[in-house]
Amino acid sequence: MLQDQYRQEYKKINSSWTDSVSIYKDLVRSYIEQDSTVLEAGCGFSSMFEKEYKRAKRVIGVDVSEEFLKMNKVLDEKIVASLENIPQVESESVDMIISSWVFEHIQDPSKAFAEFSRVLKKGGRLVFLAPNNWNYVVFFNRIIPDWLRKKVVGKMSENLVTDPMPAVYRANSADKLFKLAKLNNFTINRLILNGDPTYIAINRFFFYIGVAIEFFLSFPVLNKLKVHMIGVFTLQ
Repeated sequence: MLQDQYRQEYKKINSSWTDSVSIYKDLVRSYIEQDSTVLEAGCGFSSMFEKEYKRAKRVIGVDVSEEFLKMNKVLDEKIVASLENIPQVESESVDMIISSWVFEHIQDPSKAFAEFSRVLKKGGRLVFLAPNNWNYVVFFNRIIPDWLRKKVVGKMSENLVTDPMPAVYRANSADKLFKLAKLNNFTINRLILNGDPTYIAINRFFFYIGVAIEFFLSFPVLNKLKVHMIGVFTLQ
């Protein structure tokens, strides 16, 4: 995949950089404990944590797509529902909620976070990976036509899958997440803003433009404009 090749090249340019998926995976792995109950919010048709889930007592998958859930082979329980309303999950029954590339699809973040707070045990964690609404890539992703976006992404990835939900980006800024955390009794343990120059790397010229942009976004005053947010919130 072209994007992965450019990520490897960027790692050589910036040796301190780690891609966001790797950061997210390491965090989730460190928090999945023996005999824990894990809820994957917006689980889709597969999971990157098949090995880690074997340590858990119970793995619940929630997704709006029944088709995707049928394809997912690593879940103990499958629930077709939106994250704003999951009454099938008992209150204070979950040790950890994980979610990747899902927050941008949540229509009502206040209701979704209230549900996260309800189903988590005290001291339970919410670990997530989401795009940042203030990043230039997300901005252009929102304004360009769907057919053109798919064409561009298709140049960099052979594994493009169409999301069943539209992207609305109502929970996708640090400020919004701070507010949601406060309203729902979460402590923010970590909120990492991480860059990635490869989203515009349709060729080498654009890759180096992305690298230059990442250099400027490394300044503290511009840090909030990086493309990804990786967070760990704990329920008080």
